[in-house]
Amino acid sequence: MTKMERWLAYFANQLSDDEMGELIMSDEAIHKAVDAARTFLQNDAERLAYINRELAILDYNSDHRDAFEDGKAEGRKEGEAKGRKEGEAKGREEGQAIADERWSMLMQRLLGEQRYDDANKAAADASFREKLFKEYGI
Repeated sequence: MTKMERWLAYFANQLSDDEMGELIMSDEAIHKAVDAARTFLQNDAERLAYINRELAILDYNSDHRDAFEDGKAEGRKEGEAKGRKEGEAKGREEGQAIADERWSMLMQRLLGEQRYDDANKAAADASFREKLFKEYGI
């Protein structure tokens, strides 16, 4: 077995007790790792400190992930609000441009036909103006 295969066999935890014993005895590095693990597991204070460090890391990562997700949600919300505001402004501009164009077309027709009274009335009366838009197909 190569050194890599021995380590894989050790970490796979698929060997019988006898096979594990042979593996530990056949590789000095694995033997040292097992001794260090046994020493570690027998020292309650060290094991507790390790567990606490691991929990702190998990908490930190969880908090970091939550903050990241909160930031994304907040950014998305701000982006949507900005987009909606910009879209509404653009819609108003386009609507105003269309209204101006319709008004200009109506006035050109009315003045071209010398309908001055209707032009004055259209300027003051929205319902009359709409009637004229329909009349001219504007």
